[in-house]
Amino acid sequence: MAINYKLNGMGKLQKGLLERVSKKDVINVVKTNTTQMQQTAMSKASSVYTKGYSTGDTKKSIGVSFEDGGMSGTTGLGMEYNPYTEKGTRFMAAEPLLEPTFNSQKTKFKSDLEKLLK
Repeated sequence: MAINYKLNGMGKLQKGLLERVSKKDVINVVKTNTTQMQQTAMSKASSVYTKGYSTGDTKKSIGVSFEDGGMSGTTGLGMEYNPYTEKGTRFMAAEPLLEPTFNSQKTKFKSDLEKLLK
């Protein structure tokens, strides 16, 4: 079970975006933000896991993929134990990596989409 966060360029904004800007511009924003989210998560992996966990496998497992012709991008953790490190268990505290990165990036993503509309 992997943990994934997804940035979508479609949805409720689809009609307004595609009436005002080119699909290529939206795809570029999705690609840029998804890739930035992956890179940020990879750079933070060493500082988030402070309880002696090895970060090598987690860092290498942070992947990125694109769907819907580039209108959706996903960044995710690929190790089977990542849901436990991300959310915690009753025996260990959560050490979230992807959720804070996603929350930070979604603000920039929204801002980048709004810039396209101006």
